[in-house]
Amino acid sequence: MNRAAAVLTAILLLCAIATQGIPIPGTQGRCQCPTTSSSFINLKTIKNLQYIPKGPHCETQEIIITKKNEQKVCVDPDAKWVKIIIKSRKGSRRRN
Repeated sequence: MNRAAAVLTAILLLCAIATQGIPIPGTQGRCQCPTTSSSFINLKTIKNLQYIPKGPHCETQEIIITKKNEQKVCVDPDAKWVKIIIKSRKGSRRRN
């Protein structure tokens, strides 16, 4: 009886983990950006910047830039120019 209870508990635990969407290390889950670019994008062509923090859907943070021509580009969050843009946008939000 104790062995059956232990097996049942293990199965329930695995089911709970699976339903919570815990990412499996080494997999990308449902990331919106399978690849990123670190190439500079002219600020005058940027229409929108979308920041998606890492979470159960994806183990990396994602930054998607929508250009004025509606083209979407996934950019590398570690690129120096991207960090500068994010920092300046955060600063402008605090002033408003």
